[in-house]
Amino acid sequence: MEIWDLYDEHGKKTGETDVRGEKLPEGRYHLVVDILFLNSKGETLLQRRAKEKENMPDIWSVTGGSAVAGEDSVMACVRETEEEMGFTPDMKNARVLMKETHAREEGGFLRDVWLIRQDVPITQMTWQKGEVQDGMWILPEKIREDPRLWKELNVLYFWKQAYPYLCLESMRIRIPKGLYRHYKGNRYEVLGLCLHSETEEPMVIYKALYGFGEIWTRPASMWNEEVTLPDGKTARRFTLEKG
Repeated sequence: MEIWDLYDEHGKKTGETDVRGEKLPEGRYHLVVDILFLNSKGETLLQRRAKEKENMPDIWSVTGGSAVAGEDSVMACVRETEEEMGFTPDMKNARVLMKETHAREEGGFLRDVWLIRQDVPITQMTWQKGEVQDGMWILPEKIREDPRLWKELNVLYFWKQAYPYLCLESMRIRIPKGLYRHYKGNRYEVLGLCLHSETEEPMVIYKALYGFGEIWTRPASMWNEEVTLPDGKTARRFTLEKG
């Protein structure tokens, strides 16, 4: 039997508890955490749910679950990751990416979506039997390119809202601020990254270090591309010279 602490709509504990599976009283919520990991390559961690699970079996998802009585959000992150994936999350390199409040007839929930920067090889993980059957690190943009992955992850309430920020944070790892040289020879300074206001695509903001020093923007997906030179050789579009 799993017991939950109950919260009001402002995220304050009420001192009440309820049992998982029972309908929550009106105006009461329980706490849920979901955890997005990014490694030093900018890849995010996905887990494939066990085939025998009653709820959403055999689909790709992320680590997370409900906080039990006595836990705060951080404690729930640690327990869920250790139980499901077999390693301890580095909460020193963690932050809450977004918060959600969902009121539902069967019972509302408050969701904390965490972003944790951490390198853990798949070979050092152990899946919780009956919960998880597999895991993988993948670049966030590759998820959208895979129809199955994209469909399955969009089952998650928060995914569409969190995904652009996950992509942005991934690109920040791969495109740090600093001085870069374009393959044609000109030098530029990357000032930062942002999201396109209409498409939510990660964009690089950079300054020309020649001429009048114009400010430019370019899709982040193009920054580290390889281009084919006239002689048939390839080169990175931009190469970092000084971070």
